[in-house]
Amino acid sequence: MSIMDWAQAAADLALVRADNQISIAIRRGAATLAAQSVRIARTGAGGRQETNQTEEARGRVVVLFGTSGDVAPEDRFNDGAGVLYRVVIVRPNRRAGVIAEAEVVE
Repeated sequence: MSIMDWAQAAADLALVRADNQISIAIRRGAATLAAQSVRIARTGAGGRQETNQTEEARGRVVVLFGTSGDVAPEDRFNDGAGVLYRVVIVRPNRRAGVIAEAEVVE
């Protein structure tokens, strides 16, 4: 893709993010980063996981940041409803936007 294509892709993703944008504060270890504007969308993945007589509900989401989004695996954040999420992966291509996947922590 050309530089112009990447610029258009970034502009398109910014419009998608702005359509249903919320502000989240990432917690990384003991530090809390400055609030960032994102769009959170549920994925079809999820389910229940059982381990040693306990059961956890897991719901996954995709989190869309701008191109300067600061997020890393194991970061945590709460959405507007107070649901706690843990970042499990950050997609490596960040030229048009930073995209992370996170799961609900209960």
